[in-house]
Amino acid sequence: MNSLWLNSIENKTKFNKLEKDISTDVCIIGAGIFGLTCGYYLTKQGYNVVILEKEPYISSKTTGHTTAKITSQHNLIYKYLVDSLGVSMAKQYLYANQTAIENIYKIIEEEKMECDFERQDSYVYTNNSDELEKIKLENEAVNSLGFKSEFVTSTPLPFNMLGAIKFPNQAEFNPIKYAYGLANAIIKNSGKIYIDTLVQNIEKEDDIFITSCKDYVVRSKYVILATHYPFIDRLGYYFLKMYQSTSYVIAVDIGSKTFDGMYINSEQPTFSYRFINYNSKNLLLVGGADHKTGSKIDLSNAYNILEDEVRKYYPDCKVLYKWNTEDCITLDKIPYIGEFSHFMPNMYIGTGFNKWGMTSSNVAGNIIVDKILGRENEYENVFKATRLHPIKNNVELGNMIKETTNSLVINKFKVPDADLDVIEDNSVMSGSKKAGNFEKIKNDSGHVLKYNGQTIGIYKDNDGKIFAVNPICTHLGCLLSWNNLDKTWDCPCHGSRFDYKGHQLYNPAIRDLDVIDLN
Repeated sequence: MNSLWLNSIENKTKFNKLEKDISTDVCIIGAGIFGLTCGYYLTKQGYNVVILEKEPYISSKTTGHTTAKITSQHNLIYKYLVDSLGVSMAKQYLYANQTAIENIYKIIEEEKMECDFERQDSYVYTNNSDELEKIKLENEAVNSLGFKSEFVTSTPLPFNMLGAIKFPNQAEFNPIKYAYGLANAIIKNSGKIYIDTLVQNIEKEDDIFITSCKDYVVRSKYVILATHYPFIDRLGYYFLKMYQSTSYVIAVDIGSKTFDGMYINSEQPTFSYRFINYNSKNLLLVGGADHKTGSKIDLSNAYNILEDEVRKYYPDCKVLYKWNTEDCITLDKIPYIGEFSHFMPNMYIGTGFNKWGMTSSNVAGNIIVDKILGRENEYENVFKATRLHPIKNNVELGNMIKETTNSLVINKFKVPDADLDVIEDNSVMSGSKKAGNFEKIKNDSGHVLKYNGQTIGIYKDNDGKIFAVNPICTHLGCLLSWNNLDKTWDCPCHGSRFDYKGHQLYNPAIRDLDVIDLN
């Protein structure tokens, strides 16, 4: 299913594909909420801006699949920031995101956007006694930074809890209506947005960037990478500093709106709640069930986990929409914002928003625009993309290194071919290896196999038709895993995703998988 947000705009603004070489002041790659925010602020300052988007619609990936909470309450983070970076840096992080809430409201008011913006309190709650002390300590940390959060033992949710931390006066909105509002303002300010335009490379000649698409190039003084996960790794090494996580959302009709506020629990599995008004109906958004993208796990029940949780309290509810998306997770829990690399001046990046992209995108937009304008930004220091301070999150770092190492192709094939008929499931195939002999593969399933000395990814659809690809990620060569919910090939190293026919869906990979002919 498509996300509810993507269906909420009936008359989407039409944009064209890039069909000639052009020059501009700033080239922004990616038309999600971050790229559009940068474009909005820069065009208001009189800069010539070109935004390039590879999809046929703007904001159709992560921005269009979020829960759209506009909040500085990024789960339990402030005790961690105080302990790891100190009070000053933790305060910068908090007030950067608090300022972003007001910046977004100001844009909505100035541009007269109708995007369902509404003030709401935000809560992180727990029913786990082991988590209760963490919430109390988080509340103490937040208050020590000068922000008045509150520890509470009850909320408007339809179930009891042990405790929660409440952030007052946060917000929510429709992210696609907001994105199109930004896009319309950019066009009004003489900016240009091109869709169906895949960027393949960025090079620099003297002081000019040459951004190469399939047939044409854009020349600019500045480049902003707003591609969610950077598809260019050289010099920045972001593939060593973050991974991607997949989360799921359902929109549920329970008959009426039963509570106000935005909620997420602090423990695993994660459940997130908020209401939205859609087509004159109040629908409950429930998110969670997140996992590292590419994990070799059964995902077929991901939406059922959310639905079962809702039915505990609303047994007659009706699920109207389902969707999922990826988010970039940094190992130190802080986004990377600013200079892409010391060796690439005038190229900027915003990535690793850690599932909190609504405020983080505005923080990033303001920091980068200030860099281009030559102005000091009071929040820049904590988010520096080129930072080198030690990573304190040893558990995440260890898991990432282990997963990446285990998934690299060279390590998968240390076993002799004779012992490796099937890599992921040794019961799938045996006997003759003649082309087309895949009887033991069940319909509507995918597997990585060793076939005639070659590694192949096989998907057999409901009618028994075989689709074969080279299951090696075109980003950095990791072995892909089969996603049995979305019928995709997912990379456990850096989160690239491909459909069963091999078409690239999520970066950092930008090239499709090679299709294998079994005839």
